[in-house]
Amino acid sequence: MSLIALLALLMQPADANAASGFYRSATPEVGAAIELEPDGHFLYALDYGAVSEAAEGTWTLAGSEVRLTATKTEGAWRGASLGDSPLVFEGHDLLLRRYDIVIRFKRDAPLTLPDRRNEKLEKGN
Repeated sequence: MSLIALLALLMQPADANAASGFYRSATPEVGAAIELEPDGHFLYALDYGAVSEAAEGTWTLAGSEVRLTATKTEGAWRGASLGDSPLVFEGHDLLLRRYDIVIRFKRDAPLTLPDRRNEKLEKGN
C-alpha cells in the first residue's frame, strides 16, 4: 500500500459519530447542504441550475462511503435516485457525484453560544 493511500485511509472517519455533522457545498454555482445526524438520520438540499431538490431519511457509513436511504423527497430530481449516489470521504470532505458534477461538501464548525448573555436584553432595555 502506498503512503498516500495509507494516509487517506487514516483520515477517514472511524465511525458514524465521527462522520456526523453539518456540511455545506464548496462547489461554485451549487447551493447544497447535508446534515448527517448522529442518530442515523439525514437532511439534504440542493439547488443547481434548474434543479431544486430536498430529501430526508437515514444514512449509514461503510468504510469511506456514506449511503443514503431517502424516505421523503421533494423537487425536481431526474435520473438516479439519491440512494444510488453514495457520498465518499476525501479527507474530511464529502464528495457527491450527481447531475454530471462532483459536489464537494465541507464540514461546518459547530455552532457555539456566546459565553456571556446580553445584559441589556435581559433587563428589558
